This record gives sequence, C-alpha cells and structure tokens, in this order.
Amino acid sequence: LEEQRLWRYYDLPAAAGCLWDVEVDLTPAAGVPEVVFGDTKEGGLAAVRVATSMDVPQGVFHNSAGGINEGECWGKRAHWCDYSGPVGGETVGVAIFDHPSSFRHPTWWHVRNYGLMTANCFGLSDFTNGRENGDHTLPAGETLRFRYRLYVHDGDHLDAEVATRYQDYANPPAIRVG
Repeated sequence: LEEQRLWRYYDLPAAAGCLWDVEVDLTPAAGVPEVVFGDTKEGGLAAVRVATSMDVPQGVFHNSAGGINEGECWGKRAHWCDYSGPVGGETVGVAIFDHPSSFRHPTWWHVRNYGLMTANCFGLSDFTNGRENGDHTLPAGETLRFRYRLYVHDGDHLDAEVATRYQDYANPPAIRVG
C-alpha cells in the first residue's frame, strides 16, 4: 500500500484556536492487485483522545446531527463531532470535520464517554447491527482519499462556532483571478 499524506496547520487569531488539515491518499503498491480494508469499529484514520478531565460527565460531545454524548453519537453518521470540557480551569474543545470528498462521507463515529472520538468509515457491521458491511476492496490503480480537519478551540461547540467552521471547510469561498 502506498500512502501520501499532507498535513497543513493554521494558527487562528487569539482565542479562535488552530486548525490541522489531514489528507491521506492510499493506493495499492505496484504489483499488488488489490488491498482489502476490513470491517472494524476499532479503526479510523482521524482520532482524538481528550484529557481525562474532559470525559463525560464533566465534558460533553456533540455531532452535526444534534446528537449528544455516546448514546446519541456512537455509530451514527455526521459531518463533524466535537468534544469539549474542562482543562486547567478553562473550557476547551476539539472537533473533527469529515470533508465531503472523503470516502463514505458523512462518516460514522466511534465515540466514547471516556474521551475517545474517531471518524470511522469501516465499522458498519457494528454501527448498523449487521445490516451493512464496512469491508472495502481497493483495486490496483485506484486511490482512496480521506480528508479531515481538526479544530482545537476555546469554549464549547457553540462558543467556537463549530458548525460555521465546518461549513467554511466543506464549502470554501471560490477564488477568481482577473
């Protein structure tokens, strides 16, 4: 398997946080006829483990579909998920955005109240109670693309305008020259 990774970091104005863009392209190596990605809820290419002080119930996570915490977010599809809570006397958070061009967008989420948040497009058998299978076969010559943005911010998801920041990522302004 050949992997190309691109990382971009953006430092935002004070109190606005920072952004990391992560782009991963996967292609079978020369001479390899295909690569099979297996169905597992334990996988994912974008994952965060937050400080213990942010675990539920002191902290909370939300998704773009209005879900709150593990009971409403685990195994659900959403454009983004945000985990926020107390660290050193301040409320801070981190969101993962799944780009519309990513494989199987909007992704499913493997999230836990103990501080784990993972974008996982392969764990479908667990997420759908066996109705779907998350296996994927990548044939030779084809590329699988994953695009995510991590947004580290002050405050909760509302203070940080996470939904607006996701739209900025998913639908950037068009640039015209001339």
